[in-house]
Amino acid sequence: MVAVLLVTHGDLAQALLSSAALIMGEAALIESHGLYHGDSVDNLKDTIKEAIIRLSECSQGDGVLILTDLFGGSPSNAAARAMHELQDSVHCECITGVNLPILLEVATSKTFMKLEELKQHALEVGGNSILDLRNQFQL
Repeated sequence: MVAVLLVTHGDLAQALLSSAALIMGEAALIESHGLYHGDSVDNLKDTIKEAIIRLSECSQGDGVLILTDLFGGSPSNAAARAMHELQDSVHCECITGVNLPILLEVATSKTFMKLEELKQHALEVGGNSILDLRNQFQL
């Protein structure tokens, strides 16, 4: 089973995880971390590396999908640095722009999809989850 690591600014990762649990119940092998005002980005990078290694071991080699909130933001940059430092020692991928539909799909699909397939599925869900409500309901 693929493990999931949420890394965002502030409480967003934990809030997304709590919201997902409200809808679908608790999901195994999902961890969240936030970067707060005054936190060290280097410390976050180290935390991400440790989480990737720990989750990778728990996933029994199926890999880790990292979900971050904002491309170019400190959490995404820290994730990129952690992935670079780990290189080929663990199997992980990362997408940015996480939202609740992505998290729900990843959480429910990670048990039967391989890491690369799960990453592609999350990217598709992300693109399809942003809609104009007025147009959807012909308001």
